Amino acid sequence: MPEDRLWLSPYDWSRSYLLPESVACNIPHRSSLLDYGAWNVARGVLVELCRVLPATPVSLLYDEPVQRRNRMRVAIRITAHARRADGQDVRVIYRSERTDAEPWPEFWSVAVNGVIPAAGRDGRRPSPPWIAHIAVHTLRVELGR
Repeated sequence: MPEDRLWLSPYDWSRSYLLPESVACNIPHRSSLLDYGAWNVARGVLVELCRVLPATPVSLLYDEPVQRRNRMRVAIRITAHARRADGQDVRVIYRSERTDAEPWPEFWSVAVNGVIPAAGRDGRRPSPPWIAHIAVHTLRVELGR
């Protein structure tokens, strides 16, 4: 895919996502004024995934893997689980890591049902709509679904 299509628009980061109460998750289903921005990204990954598949949201797990003692490394892991109309489960795991120490290495990856179709080592992380696009493209092309 062309590099310029990878990063959509600033609007993709400004949406507020709501989850149905039926979704099992470890973060609030709706955003509030003092929420972490990463929680909205997590909700966005699941909502956008369900929108493009189409699918029903099942669960969402937001995790911050163990940090180093000096707290220079920041990492998040989002696991979104959706069920398609044909009964197939889709699990998307989005990881993002960065450090505040030189040379400021940053990393992100997207895994779809165990396949890692996209990863990067720069500050331009994909938005929730783009993560969903990666998932759909992976299911169609690489997994034949």
